[in-house]
Parts: sequence; structure tokens; C-alpha cells
Amino acid sequence: MSTPHHHSHDHDDHDHYFIPFTLIFVFAVVEVVGSWYTGSLALLSDAGHMFSDVAALGMAWMAVRMSKKPNVARHHSGVSYAELAVSIINAATMLLVIGLVVAEAISRLSHPHVVKGAGLTIIATLGLIVNLIVARQLHHQAEHHAESLNNRAAFLHVMGDLLGSVAAVLAGVVIYFTGWMLIDPILSLFISILLLVLTINLIREILRTVKGGARSLH
Repeated sequence: MSTPHHHSHDHDDHDHYFIPFTLIFVFAVVEVVGSWYTGSLALLSDAGHMFSDVAALGMAWMAVRMSKKPNVARHHSGVSYAELAVSIINAATMLLVIGLVVAEAISRLSHPHVVKGAGLTIIATLGLIVNLIVARQLHHQAEHHAESLNNRAAFLHVMGDLLGSVAAVLAGVVIYFTGWMLIDPILSLFISILLLVLTINLIREILRTVKGGARSLH
């Protein structure tokens, strides 16, 4: 009787990473094309976050599968080394994405680019819907299975991307109705600051885990 249950559990883990992975990968490509068409940095940064999500979810999926192996190496805190490595890579990736977006945003504050507000709003709204679906999937994963540092790292990427989608929608609406192009890099900077705060919190949790401290995720 235990074998079907184990199979069902593995299948559930597969679905909860495969579905978000596929959705985000497909729409990341859409946003890259959309950012070229609209000229929006906010949309391009959102696409960058989505590609980092693809890496985060892919590695999270891998770490879950590895952690189920009986002989997998574990840190003395109980976290598998695979999970710990994935979380560190995710945090580093977020810092890289943030740095690139900030540099481009500062450049655009001096030399504003023309952005197509209507196209930006439509594409960003679709991206927001995709991110809401993915966030719900990962939240379900955390509720029905033990929430891990690895799951939190993947969820951090998606929440950051959700914020990026909101910023892109706002930028599109403002540009469409007012023609104020500077809102695009300004909102990109604002979202980058929020993402930096979230990433620093994740790094602090990773350090607490490495030191063998409390693993509370709250």
C-alpha cells in the first residue's frame, strides 16, 4: 500500500515544479520579445527575473529529487547539501539580475527611451496572471509538504517576479495615459530595491542554516 502513496507523492512534487517551470519559461520568451517591441526596461527586467525563476525552479526540482535519495549528504542542520547549494546559487542569481537592472535604469534616467504603453500594459498583465498561477502552485507545495529553504528560495524568485509584473503594468498604464517615459526606469529601480531586501533576508537565513541555527522560515 505504501508504494502507490510514494508514487503519488513523487508525481505531486513533479507537477508542482514542472508546471511552474514550463509556464515561466514560455512567458519569459514572450516578455523578451515584448520588451524589444515596446522598448520597456520594466518588461525586460521582468523577463530577466522570469529566466532566473526558470533556473531557480529547475534547481529546486533537482534538489527535491536528490534529497529523497537515502545516502544523500546532509549538513548537520538536516538540510541536504544539494538544497543548500541551490539556495546559494538562487540568491547569487538574484543579486546579479538586480545589479544589471539598476545599471540600465540609471542609464535610462539620463537618456529616456520611447516605450509603447499599450503593448507594455497588455504583455505585463498576462505576465502578472502567469506569476499569480505559479505563486499559488508553490504556496500549495509549501502547505502540503514541509516548506524548505530550497522551496523558499524558489518562491522568493517568483514573488520578486510578481512585483516586477506589477511594476511593468503600472509603467504601461502611466505611459499610455501621460506619456511620461521616466516612470519605466523609476519603477524598475523601486522593484530592484524591494528584491534586494528579500534577497538579503534569504542570504541571512542561508547563513543561519550553515551555522546550524534555527531553520524557521517565518
